Amino acid sequence: MLRRATSGGRRYVSTESTSEADNAEITGAPEWLYGWPQLAQAAEVGTDGAVALLNDFLHQAREQNCSDVHISAGARPFVRRYKQVHLIPDQPVVTPEVAEAINLAPLDNDQRQHFDKARDLDYTYAISQEDRYRTNVMLQRLGIAGSYRIIDTTIRSLEELGFRDPKVIERLTTYHQGLILLTGPAGCGKSTTMSSLVHLINETRHDHIITVEDPIEVVHRPILCNVTQRELHNHTRSFSNALRAALREDPDIIVIGELRDLETIEMAIRSAETGHLVIGTLHTSSAATTMDRILDVFPSNQQAQIRAMAAESLRGVICQQLLPNAAGDGVVLACEIMLATLAVSNLIREGKTFQLPSTIQTGRNIGMSTMEQSLVDLYMDGKRTYEQTRPLVKSEELIRQMQVQEAARAAAAHGAPKKRKWF
Repeated sequence: MLRRATSGGRRYVSTESTSEADNAEITGAPEWLYGWPQLAQAAEVGTDGAVALLNDFLHQAREQNCSDVHISAGARPFVRRYKQVHLIPDQPVVTPEVAEAINLAPLDNDQRQHFDKARDLDYTYAISQEDRYRTNVMLQRLGIAGSYRIIDTTIRSLEELGFRDPKVIERLTTYHQGLILLTGPAGCGKSTTMSSLVHLINETRHDHIITVEDPIEVVHRPILCNVTQRELHNHTRSFSNALRAALREDPDIIVIGELRDLETIEMAIRSAETGHLVIGTLHTSSAATTMDRILDVFPSNQQAQIRAMAAESLRGVICQQLLPNAAGDGVVLACEIMLATLAVSNLIREGKTFQLPSTIQTGRNIGMSTMEQSLVDLYMDGKRTYEQTRPLVKSEELIRQMQVQEAARAAAAHGAPKKRKWF
């Protein structure tokens, strides 16, 4: 159990003790997991020392290509690297005192008051302009827990991100009005792709870009465009509030960190319809479920109108996944791409979103791709193994293609003789 201290010392104290089993030695861990800064010192070195210790720990994670760092009372520190979780083996279980010292050390007075009142806090921890972390601090059963998402401030091109045909995505940024949706589960690279699109527009157009983010991750400096970046809670109360205000700020492109509710979705569609290019993100797994999510938040008496507006304003949907590569030493991008062709617009207008996957399949020649096709393409290119890919593919035709390819690779690996050519 956790109770709040009544006087002196730390504010949050756990009444549960750490067992010897919790601190049992971890064997067989990779070499890169050893030699990290010892977080157990945080309770004894004061606030400045705890901040320095946290910074060193985060820098070590960045150097080892980790994406997330977790420092939670009652557990060993652990990191996520290439989608896999790794416990830090030479660290003891974090005590409530250490968890409080290290996770609360960077907070200013306003942030500390917010945390004490709400018991959780989202913020961007900026060690420097180029060294930033999307952070959540929360109170849980055993004490305070901190999660640190490492923000890669390097803006990569669409080709570097792994898009099979970057020109298809680049063409979406040439529209002067419409709606572009980036979707996928948490940690799939939506923010990275969004930053790449904003940077591409910034380099190729002379426009005014307004972004609303929670929090600001990548800082965009004006190149050819003027870029106005706003952060939720610090600069505005909500996405819908910021979007409403943006329409009076002479924007050409509006970038919305997340389409969370009916009001934000409605204003995004209306903004796209009235002459702005709107880029937004959603937590959906396919183009069809994305459109269902967009449409189903509205009352039934508005469905027909919204379907017509969405069909008219949609320019494209990009659904992403990040998956471990064949070697296990990195990740690769799989994506479903739906472009707003006449057939796609008609299906949305008529409410037949269940037919979108088949329409995407037939549009492969213009750059569209289903998620299954993208997964098979990664396998065919040697970026994923058969064992990694087969459980994710249900199409019998795509499975047959994979089986033929796997048989050919097996034959080549065993040095099978080539067939004699008689003609």
